[in-house]
Amino acid sequence: MTTEADRLAQQASERLEPAYVLLDRIAGEVLRSRPVRAPLSEANLSGLQRLLADLVADEPLAWGMGFIAAPLIVDGLERYLVWWQRQNTRVARLRLNFDPTSVDVYDYLQMDWFQLPQRGQARVAYGPYVDYSGSDMYTVTAAVPVVADGVFLGVAGADLVVGEIERRLLEVLHGATADAVIINTERRVVAANTPRWIVGSRLPTMPQAGDFREVAELPLGIGWVLALADPAAG
Repeated sequence: MTTEADRLAQQASERLEPAYVLLDRIAGEVLRSRPVRAPLSEANLSGLQRLLADLVADEPLAWGMGFIAAPLIVDGLERYLVWWQRQNTRVARLRLNFDPTSVDVYDYLQMDWFQLPQRGQARVAYGPYVDYSGSDMYTVTAAVPVVADGVFLGVAGADLVVGEIERRLLEVLHGATADAVIINTERRVVAANTPRWIVGSRLPTMPQAGDFREVAELPLGIGWVLALADPAAG
């Protein structure tokens, strides 16, 4: 039997699904750009560059998107990233420091949003967090692996606007008949329809039946959980 939590979790997933549709488009463009008998080079990615610029300009859910390559995949480089982001009304390519001898090197190979797809997780939503090492923005990084012939080429990623995520999820939670909250994989509150839970705060444990009236994982495949509870006493 479908519960209220199941129904709301499905609706919440539908609000965020467009981000992963875009990531699949980016991954598909990377795969189409690969030469048949030569290594992938930046010159092959001109179509991807145009696609990214257009997507970032048009999608309010994400302020940055791109392809983050595994070592040696593009032009034999240890680190390679093609990433476009929006700043106010301007869209431009982001340039980061990949010099391993530098104190402010951007070492994405050590970051969870890169490592989880590398280990085979089909969809990742890391955060919300402040990206101090990259953009200094409060964001959720969504990512999917890019794989060809069993070889991990890298990650298609997007930095999502936290305020837009919360707005879309609240549209769903306001339809709940009880206090409702959505929690990420780190037990942090992503959205709630009541001040009972503060966005960004962390629950002591993941919601479970017995502690909450109903609990359902979002079918989006990112490990986020929606929980319904009776109103707090007092």
